[in-house]
Amino acid sequence: MTATLARPAAHTRVLVDTAVPDDVAALRDLYQAVYGDCYPLRLGTDPVAMVTAMDDSTVDWRVARDTATGELVGSALLRIDMPLRIGKVEGIVVHPDHGGAGIAGLLLETLMDSAFGAEGRLDSVYATARCVSPAPQRLLLRHGFHPLGVLPGAVTLREVETLALLVRYRDGIPTRRRAPGTVPRELAPLLEAARSHGVDFDDLQVATELVAARTRTDTDLEVSHDAGLVLKRFARAASGTAPALPLHRPNTLLMTPDGRFEAYAVIDAVAGHGLLLGGHPSPEDPEEALGDILREMADRGAAYIEAVLPLHDRNRIEQHLAHGFTPTALYPAMRLEDGIWHDYLLLGHTTARVDADALDVDERFAPYVQQHSHVRAPACPNPSDTVKRG
Repeated sequence: MTATLARPAAHTRVLVDTAVPDDVAALRDLYQAVYGDCYPLRLGTDPVAMVTAMDDSTVDWRVARDTATGELVGSALLRIDMPLRIGKVEGIVVHPDHGGAGIAGLLLETLMDSAFGAEGRLDSVYATARCVSPAPQRLLLRHGFHPLGVLPGAVTLREVETLALLVRYRDGIPTRRRAPGTVPRELAPLLEAARSHGVDFDDLQVATELVAARTRTDTDLEVSHDAGLVLKRFARAASGTAPALPLHRPNTLLMTPDGRFEAYAVIDAVAGHGLLLGGHPSPEDPEEALGDILREMADRGAAYIEAVLPLHDRNRIEQHLAHGFTPTALYPAMRLEDGIWHDYLLLGHTTARVDADALDVDERFAPYVQQHSHVRAPACPNPSDTVKRG
């Protein structure tokens, strides 16, 4: 995967430097000017969270200042997961009065130098872009990002919106990638879309039917949002291993009273978003209770629920498909294990559907939009049934 990188425009009136606590008020005004009252991220609306982030070594927050007036005219930040060597670009904004001057590109390339330059510590960086205009997608594409897919209903601003997902890699990555083996047939359109962007898959086979999905009818779940308890139990479950997913710490614990299993999730009720982080290994597989877990998360504000699974883990993927998840994006070479890069699959659970006519996307996302035309509405199986589709 290669890309032609845009050179940041020269600026004689803009200085890019690190955000400091004295910038908080101006930053809140900036995000308000761009998004109004519907910006879903705390790093742009919550002063305490913003100051905390500025003092966090895993956050690189840059701002653009007008050197003539001192006005803060742009902002962007990079969140860093060092154990997995992955970053995420968030919150790229430029004041409406300063659009078209290349400020967003300058901020983005400054962050990419931080990620991949001589002192860079990361192997890949991902980002999402709204699909109400191709401009934010094209900004990322010009600066070396590759399209990965589209995420229907992934965020709620003034209304439910679809996001585009993109990634940029350090030069030379990936090298060797694990062959996915046999994958469910529901993944075929997504993999074809990825192939159209130069992603190859060695020894790939497409299954003709799904395995039987395990479901339960008597799962009695207890749910805790106690931050101390959730993080303590999650750390114990991880047992010193690398994070299950980059850049996410759970804020919700779902468990059975008898200790059969426990599952961890992130729920952001403001953005209407949820993320499954997996469960603690136990004699009983948490995938059996996915239906109950999904209902508990939805009841707490997660209209969109995402899961990220290894592409080679056919069994877990099929369990999620049987419970109404649909494949939305692919992250090639997301994780390095034993010298081999592993591809990961993103799946979404939502009632939102992709309406191609309602999206405004760059043409390079067309194969990913088209693949959703093959996606059926999420299944709503009776939890008492054992599901098998052929």
